Amino acid sequence: MKIAVIIPVYNEQENLAKRLSFLCEQVNKFPIEIIVSNSPETFDETPKVCENFSNIRFINSPQKGRAVQMNFGAKQAKGDVLLFLHADVCLPKDFYEQVINAIKKGFKAGFFAYKFDKETRLLNLNSSFTKKDGFFAGGGDQCQFFTKETFEKLQGFNEEFCIMEDFEMIDKVRKAKIPYTIIQSKAIVSARKYDQNSWLKVNLINGYVFFKYKLGVHPIQLRKTYKSLLRESV
Repeated sequence: MKIAVIIPVYNEQENLAKRLSFLCEQVNKFPIEIIVSNSPETFDETPKVCENFSNIRFINSPQKGRAVQMNFGAKQAKGDVLLFLHADVCLPKDFYEQVINAIKKGFKAGFFAYKFDKETRLLNLNSSFTKKDGFFAGGGDQCQFFTKETFEKLQGFNEEFCIMEDFEMIDKVRKAKIPYTIIQSKAIVSARKYDQNSWLKVNLINGYVFFKYKLGVHPIQLRKTYKSLLRESV
């Protein structure tokens, strides 16, 4: 069973080099395909970074936006399972076995628990919540995966969402009563947003934007709110 790892990128040359080094090692062990779906607005050395790796497919998305880029990558994928990976997130070493085992158990979708790439009591508190299902569970940093059949049944990510597309997708999974799981082998997530802001500020902003999403605020407005409140560099 082949897994397609789809990475939407926008100016992620440094993180991408790290992810591809790890993933290309896994390609030599397991049936995995790697697809990098590049934003048309990327202006760094991302394309050149990808040229250094032979086991990947680099594609230029016709439109910007993570949802669009992920859908575009999914259409190119030949894998039986689609796994969506942010460039600043590292999958656990046993991700292939864990995903395949989940599929064999009858789960059609899922995501990973995670920990941060630095240790603090507050960050550890955040990551502890990713081990269980709940109101905020299933965001994109948790590396969502779906059988290709399930992804197509759900019609992919909603391209109207320029933010929160990951939560909207998991909401569709729950509404359709598709069986999903949380893999306890932890992904490793960058703490850069917390370094550039603060633990309290990031969590307050995330919570505020999330609840506005639940209230039905338009994604464009959600994105404007998020960008205006959070200090974030790529």
